[in-house]
Amino acid sequence: MKKTILLLSTLLTVSACSLLPAPYKPSVEQGNVIKAEQVQQLQLGMSESQVIYVLGTPMVQSTFDSSQWHYLFTSLYTDDKSKLSEVKHLVLSFQNGSLTSIDEK
Repeated sequence: MKKTILLLSTLLTVSACSLLPAPYKPSVEQGNVIKAEQVQQLQLGMSESQVIYVLGTPMVQSTFDSSQWHYLFTSLYTDDKSKLSEVKHLVLSFQNGSLTSIDEK
């Protein structure tokens, strides 16, 4: 009898933990949130300062080729309230300080 009561109380205790809600996981966003309208504002021939005005500072500037800028966005544990970027990876190339190519990956 004691074993049965002990077994039932253990089962009830363990199963009670499954009734709790999942722990809170905050969304982790890294990078530049870029909308499609911002990319449409870019025009070949724009200066670096004009691009920074439209998109903000790039997430990564290539170490070996400073004329290439990377705008990246990643998000973990997203929910409906999280900011989402319409563009996940944007590569801009410059030559002599003016925009020469726009590559959306």
